[in-house]
Amino acid sequence: MTNRKSLAMVIPMLLAASNGVNALEVFHKHGNKLELYGSINPNHKLNHSFLANKITSHKDDTNAILGLSGEVNITDELFSYATIEYGIDLSVPEQLLDKQQPNNLRLGYAGFKYGNWGSIDYGRNYGVLHDVQALTNRSPYINKDSIFSYNDNYMTGRSNSLLTYKNDDIFGLIDGMSFILQYQDQSENRAQNQTNGPGWGISIKYETDVGLTAIGSCFSSQRFQSDKSNQDNKLTPAVGAYGLGFKYDANDIYIAAFYGEGRNLTPSLNILSDNNASKDQPYINKTQNIEAIAEYNFHSGFHPSLSYLDSKGQNLNIKDATTVPKNLELAKQINISTRYEFNKNISTYMNYTINLLKSDNVIKEQNIPTDNTIGAGIVYHF
Repeated sequence: MTNRKSLAMVIPMLLAASNGVNALEVFHKHGNKLELYGSINPNHKLNHSFLANKITSHKDDTNAILGLSGEVNITDELFSYATIEYGIDLSVPEQLLDKQQPNNLRLGYAGFKYGNWGSIDYGRNYGVLHDVQALTNRSPYINKDSIFSYNDNYMTGRSNSLLTYKNDDIFGLIDGMSFILQYQDQSENRAQNQTNGPGWGISIKYETDVGLTAIGSCFSSQRFQSDKSNQDNKLTPAVGAYGLGFKYDANDIYIAAFYGEGRNLTPSLNILSDNNASKDQPYINKTQNIEAIAEYNFHSGFHPSLSYLDSKGQNLNIKDATTVPKNLELAKQINISTRYEFNKNISTYMNYTINLLKSDNVIKEQNIPTDNTIGAGIVYHF
């Protein structure tokens, strides 16, 4: 699967999220404040095949995140806010020959909030589907192969040109009920699988006092048309996705599940780029994901968890189906994870991924990984 580098930051994103938890307060006066937050995550991964004794080094994913968020009071009820967040890949050389340095701007948006009327902002932000998919995004590398957490892929993960409106408690009328409306403008001058047409999305959340939360999110977008003279909708099918999820977070137990479907959302594998593929539709017609996680808090700093991920591609655009199946397992794995928190700033973790995919000719040709993976690291965050 593609776009793995940006997904390697799951734990720092969890522990040093953009809401400024444990942030360092730089300035706070008359209701105006400026906070600095960040994390550094030295980590490494090892691979081994099923029933194999040999363990091989796989990848160093050491990274860091640095963010700055602020609020400015305008009136008693109106204030403006902004966040900028930068990601740094620390596993690459200081100088890369003929390549762009993989450091990136993860977030960058600004907006206004007025009392119970909600907030509105614009910039690089999380897509509307992140609201529900994040429920299962707690374990290291759990969503490594989840298309619904890819960045710069319409309204999943982080993306550009997002106009986002959020409202808590439905204008103060219904406790626990909130919603998000989002519009994404068209982007171009990018790689084919990172362009998008205009689209709309919505997410609705309901939280109870007993720890139960239910979320439903969806979006629909137009495919970017690089050829302005070609307006044939058959060659530019609509892109969309929806996700449903719930969580229970109380009594030291965290249980969450997510189900998502996407149409023409998943960038093509090698299957869709060879001579048998449809050049007009280099995307998998339908992708289905099931994700679940259970975690327990022992109050000693120890947080073990068990999670599951199953991702399927259906109705692949293959002209010759004699050698390539119409349906394909993209990822199927069980994650056994542990996290130990020394204090509110320092934690360590280990994750063992049991890959349930069976190796065959198609899996090998598409370079879909089938090895088990061991990942471990330390996180310092503030």
